[in-house]
Amino acid sequence: MSREDPIKAEKDFSATLDEQFPIIEKLTDYKQALDKYLVLEKQTRQSSDLASSKRVLSKIVSTLVENNDWEYLNDLITILSKKHGQLKSSIQAFVKDVIDNLDKLDENNKQQLELKMKLIETIRTVTDKKIFVEVERAIVSRQLAEIYLNKLNDLDKAVDILCDLQVETYSLMPFSDKIEYILEQIQLTLQKGDYGQAKILSRKILLKSLKNFDKADQFKATYLKYLIEINIFDYDYISIVKNLLLLIDIPLVKESSDYKEYLISIIYYIILSPYDPHQNDLINKIKANPVVTKNVDSKIFKLLDIFTTNELIHWSNIESLYKDFFSSSKIFADKKNYKNLEKRIIEHNLRIINKYYKLIKLERLAYLLQLTVDESEQYVSELVNQGMIVAKINRPQGIVKFDKAKHVEGSDPRTSDNHINALLNDWCYDIDKLLEEVDSIGHLINKEEMMYGIKQKS
Repeated sequence: MSREDPIKAEKDFSATLDEQFPIIEKLTDYKQALDKYLVLEKQTRQSSDLASSKRVLSKIVSTLVENNDWEYLNDLITILSKKHGQLKSSIQAFVKDVIDNLDKLDENNKQQLELKMKLIETIRTVTDKKIFVEVERAIVSRQLAEIYLNKLNDLDKAVDILCDLQVETYSLMPFSDKIEYILEQIQLTLQKGDYGQAKILSRKILLKSLKNFDKADQFKATYLKYLIEINIFDYDYISIVKNLLLLIDIPLVKESSDYKEYLISIIYYIILSPYDPHQNDLINKIKANPVVTKNVDSKIFKLLDIFTTNELIHWSNIESLYKDFFSSSKIFADKKNYKNLEKRIIEHNLRIINKYYKLIKLERLAYLLQLTVDESEQYVSELVNQGMIVAKINRPQGIVKFDKAKHVEGSDPRTSDNHINALLNDWCYDIDKLLEEVDSIGHLINKEEMMYGIKQKS
């Protein structure tokens, strides 16, 4: 069983080792040399001589590696790690020495690859649930995952091994190494197509923490790209836009060949985003951004003007004008995105109609929206449910009545003073009513206490 490092050794074996090592190294039979090293290992361990113990263990590893006796080394990893009174720092140094020598095994050689995997599994076993060697366990787990991924083409096994470790809790692991490890976990889960797990793993990293260390920008760019990939899978357009805006601000990304493509994607995704105050604020900020204006084709940039102008948009015109742009874009290669663009245009048109009409016939509404009467009625109902507009449909008369005076959730409160006043009045009424109830309850409690006191006295 391992134990904490002592403050001072019971006996100093440094002079003994200086004397014995040259003698042992002259032996022609490495097994005899190894036996003598093991005797010294026992003596240094029992005397709690940490420095000497590390030196002996290092000699054992180098002797076995030089003589290619990996099988015996594999056995000794388990034996020496479990020796009674073995010091934690000695185990850590011993395991680290073995890991540093693993590169000497050729992964292209089947036999050596199997040996390497066997050694890694042994190290994973002896380091399991031991905090002082958690970093070493993470290192070999990563190596094993890479072997399964690149040599054995077993993605599922690689994901299981790599994602099994909660490296964010490792106090001994440097912060940048934690980030790199978690990013690799996210990469493998995305490669596997497990977007749910990737989303959980992505929450382990905070964007604000990715600064003031080497590779900070590189890690931030990689992390944002993974987030965007997750957002694209979820069709979370507004999150895609926010992450893209953060991505294009990274100096490393500004110099990349994909920079202009990111800017175009921002325009496409912001017009695909459902309308709300946040979306409206973002689209106006993007429109006013000189970087977007200079680097994006004027025809694509004009989409921002189209979606921020209080005029009806005709889907047929958009299709004909932007057919070539949409067909060459990966975004609109997804049919759902193309369908959602049509939906956003209809929603935009309904908001404009709501702004200028108080009453409108369903047939006229359908004509303006370029839809059937049933489809128009369905879209009106959807926008009412989402809080984008306030409207009532009179089916017998075939009329839609829009109410612009009442403010609804989802619109900008700054544009509706009546709503703010009404809301404050409602809150005041509710608070007054609550205080009245509290007073009544307090009065009843006092009454009960008085009655109880009278009964006690009688």
